[in-house]
Amino acid sequence: MNVADITRQQIGANILMSLGAHELGALTQEGRTIGLTFKARILPFTKSGKRSPRPRIMRVMIELNELDYYDIHVIYAARTEITTHYETQNIDAQQLPKILFALDYDGSEVLNPRIL
Repeated sequence: MNVADITRQQIGANILMSLGAHELGALTQEGRTIGLTFKARILPFTKSGKRSPRPRIMRVMIELNELDYYDIHVIYAARTEITTHYETQNIDAQQLPKILFALDYDGSEVLNPRIL
């Protein structure tokens, strides 16, 4: 199994479905697989700092780093620029599904504090 398959299994199908994950693929660098990437439906923040009522398609990139932990980077295209919605580093495999599930939230924070 490669890193993308293992990462997908560690996240679990229920979490991926809750995010509306689609277009799953291997995240590669210099010809080797370093993680998993997919598109998800996540509520973004508006310019006023409030959550939008409509979800936006965001790119989720989960990379296995040299310490055997995961780095998560969630981005989306806002007109002509790429905007970072959320990023964190050094997440262990047991925290990974919890953090991804917490992204599916409509409150004033990026992650749902009740899940974390």
